[in-house]
Amino acid sequence: MLRIKLFSLLAVFIACIAILNGCGGGGVPTVIFKEHDLSSPDKSAQTKGNVDITVTPLKVSGMYQNPELFSFSADRLTGNFSGLAIDTYCPQDYQKTNWYHTFSPGNNILVAFKAKMRNGTDHILRMKDARIYLMVEGQDPIAAVTLLGNATLIQATVGSEAALRPKSYVDSDGSLIDWITREEDNYERTRKKGLLSAEFPIGLGSQVVLQNQKAYKLINDVSREILPGTTYDGLLVFPAYTSAFQDAKLTFYDITTKTDAAGNPTEKVTFEFPIKVTDQQMWFDKEKERRWHLGAPTPTGK
Repeated sequence: MLRIKLFSLLAVFIACIAILNGCGGGGVPTVIFKEHDLSSPDKSAQTKGNVDITVTPLKVSGMYQNPELFSFSADRLTGNFSGLAIDTYCPQDYQKTNWYHTFSPGNNILVAFKAKMRNGTDHILRMKDARIYLMVEGQDPIAAVTLLGNATLIQATVGSEAALRPKSYVDSDGSLIDWITREEDNYERTRKKGLLSAEFPIGLGSQVVLQNQKAYKLINDVSREILPGTTYDGLLVFPAYTSAFQDAKLTFYDITTKTDAAGNPTEKVTFEFPIKVTDQQMWFDKEKERRWHLGAPTPTGK
């Protein structure tokens, strides 16, 4: 069995090129990586002062449970992706769907969550008043990304050549699309290139986001307001790697639960969700489903 110790399914797809093209001697592609989860999954929902917050980790092993985020159609890709071996990096399953875990740029996996907030108070919750951080011991608080970015492909100078890149990458605007694309670029520049390796399609993550844009709503957008009696859900994505720590806390500070007659906060609460990082293993079924499966393969790989 071929065992590849990498920290991203993207990197695994690349490393498995020979196998997926029939040159692996019948081996089963297997990946071992570090993945984040809640320390107490049964406490994923918390209520304080008529505010409810529920968080769900967006894990590589749960990619297929989130098609609204990670599935895409290679046929709808335009620009500089024409002619590139997209299926090499993002194998198409037997439902003719390609998959790309957009929070795994390059060799790293981003800490990401689905989050849902219900405002049961009688006042507006303004996200600009709240502070949402990933707290890692020994590090400064890590703020979630607040801007999705612009995935439109425009001409850019890369080295001495012209290439198409997402506008957010060209503008270096600090958005999620900018951040993902820079990690893709870094991966292509630094990865070990072999005889069978193909050029990494830099900017692919931005186009997957574009195809699924309605689902990529960032809850940490400071312009957001949650009206009384309504629920707001979206994504929390942190520029932090699961391989960089063992334990951390997802913390919501300064959530206003009470105000005075003038609308000034009189009570604020904090929500904490301890998280852990564990080793995970998956294997790729190249014969039946053409999908990754949790755990170790059987001796036959089936």
